[in-house]
Amino acid sequence: MPRSARLVLVATLCATAIAGCGSSDNSGDSEPTARATTPSTPPGAGARVCKGMTAGASQVRVTGVACEAGLGVVAAWTGKPACAPTSEESRSSCAVGDGYRCLGAAVEQGVAVSCSAPGRSVSFLARRG
Repeated sequence: MPRSARLVLVATLCATAIAGCGSSDNSGDSEPTARATTPSTPPGAGARVCKGMTAGASQVRVTGVACEAGLGVVAAWTGKPACAPTSEESRSSCAVGDGYRCLGAAVEQGVAVSCSAPGRSVSFLARRG
């Protein structure tokens, strides 16, 4: 193949490649594919406040579980004295219920507790002592 024919072929290929590269502007009416798999709310935004009464705890919030299950986690935490920080400690951790890991932090109102398991969480404010 003569040199000029090769140059024409290369130039044609380059022009075709450049013509195929353009703006990624998607001005059509279709929605982006990623949007279909994106949750409607960010993580944690779907938390629900539980209205039930629980001895020794208030402000119970759950994500990914029913309030009844969340209140069960609260009962398990309050029924396990080793879960609460001692008077010399400001933080604590323990395992309760069905695979939940709980972290507690001493605050003025009591102990702020957050318990989580894969896809589930429960948070509440426990009274001291």
